[in-house]
Amino acid sequence: MTEGGTVDPNGRAGVLPRPVRRAVRVAGGLATGRTPVPKHVGTAAALVFFLAVGANAIVVAGKGDVVTRAAFRLSGFYVEDIEISGNHETSEIAVLQNLGLENAYSLQGLDIQRARGELLNLPWVADADVRKVYPSTLKVSLTERVPYALWQQEDGRVLMIEHDGNVIGPINEPKFKRLPLVLGQGANFAVEGLGSLLSEWPELASRVRAYKRVDGRRWDLYLDNGVLVKLPEMGSDAAVARLKSLDESRSILERQVAAIDLRLDDRVAVQLTPEAMEQRTEAVEALQKTYKNKGRRL
Repeated sequence: MTEGGTVDPNGRAGVLPRPVRRAVRVAGGLATGRTPVPKHVGTAAALVFFLAVGANAIVVAGKGDVVTRAAFRLSGFYVEDIEISGNHETSEIAVLQNLGLENAYSLQGLDIQRARGELLNLPWVADADVRKVYPSTLKVSLTERVPYALWQQEDGRVLMIEHDGNVIGPINEPKFKRLPLVLGQGANFAVEGLGSLLSEWPELASRVRAYKRVDGRRWDLYLDNGVLVKLPEMGSDAAVARLKSLDESRSILERQVAAIDLRLDDRVAVQLTPEAMEQRTEAVEALQKTYKNKGRRL
């Protein structure tokens, strides 16, 4: 084998690449003393050593995060400003907690899709848009859900729901107590039709305290004076129109009535209150006595 060469297993001489041969010669020269040590090698080695020791000390002391943030701040891409819009029921603190900024030091390191997914998990958020505005601004735009009605559960809990029946969550503000209250299984998915049910009679709508879904097919209305109005499965609008006409002509809703049954097209069934029934019974008995005293049959 010649200088700078190798011999393969077959005995043929090979030559090392030029960079390798040069490194070998330098290393050999430094080892034998033939090549002088460069002037600043010691200083550079000492600097690398102290930098390594300093970095290790920062990590051990738990200050690596602070140093990293400072580095990104100096680079000009550190998140300096966060603009949040569209949040009326969602707090800014909840938005910030779900952006994933605790591990993101710069706009470049922020996962936009992950941040949006976390925001969509918030109860009031229907849609979210997260945008990076370089060099240091993050814009968050929210579209919140709109409560349409209140849905009472069998255990007494009351939840806010949207017009399509999706649940938003429990009531968190007194102002939402003015929303229509619906009861019964499946009432949340039928609630959208309530908007047109009493649209021609808003005075009655203001008196309804609860709408109960019966057998998933029809509605019962509970009025503020205790009257129960039973609507049919089909033709609810026509039934409401009949009730309106009956109330205008006879003020039926102001009488001692417990329930008004409108489920049949050809008749209206009225159930009196216990007090009214007692008065009616007494009136009938008095009338019977009157006729008996006169020798007549009732």
